[in-house]
Amino acid sequence: MVKIIKLMLRAVFIPWKNADYFRSELTSGLWTRAFLGLIFFGIAFSLTSLIQAATGNFPGIPLILPLSLENYFVWQAILIIPWLVASWILVSLLIKFGLAGLGARAVSFRQLSASMAINFYPFLFWLWLPHCLTALFYLLGMSQKEWVDLLSEPGWFQSAYIIFIILAILVSFLATIITFIRIKWAKKGPSLILAVLSYISWVLFVLILLR
Repeated sequence: MVKIIKLMLRAVFIPWKNADYFRSELTSGLWTRAFLGLIFFGIAFSLTSLIQAATGNFPGIPLILPLSLENYFVWQAILIIPWLVASWILVSLLIKFGLAGLGARAVSFRQLSASMAINFYPFLFWLWLPHCLTALFYLLGMSQKEWVDLLSEPGWFQSAYIIFIILAILVSFLATIITFIRIKWAKKGPSLILAVLSYISWVLFVLILLR
């Protein structure tokens, strides 16, 4: 557990070193820790979703999945862990096939998927913070109208919320690009393309569910 927490903290707060850490930990159970870290973030989202469901919160943005508005956060709490794992495996497979199509050197699926999970931790962490903040405000008795008004009004709170979202998208994006370039699974140009496409794909998969 200590190793998993250290891995998550390292990935979130010093993501530019992910590639170096990844190369030094290939034979020490890195894939298992990467997988368990992903599960940990899924549990965190599940708990905050349950709090929002219990306090009567509804999603504030349009839904994509055909789930009822009243029970959306219940379904989100149930689905988030398998959704994260399934999208992680799918995106990792796409990268694997992409590298093979480019004629890149052989790389194991476990190496690719572990790298993707670790680089995605910052996105999940910074996205979870406003999700957690929303749940806490509702738990303290704030109504949905009060929450929407607070979030819509220009000020420190709106700015902090936007900063969290920007950090979520930007930090993981840069971490993914740096890792792909430093590890050199393929030439720099193809690596950049694969990094961008894989990252965008996973973000879109996750945002289909998360509200």
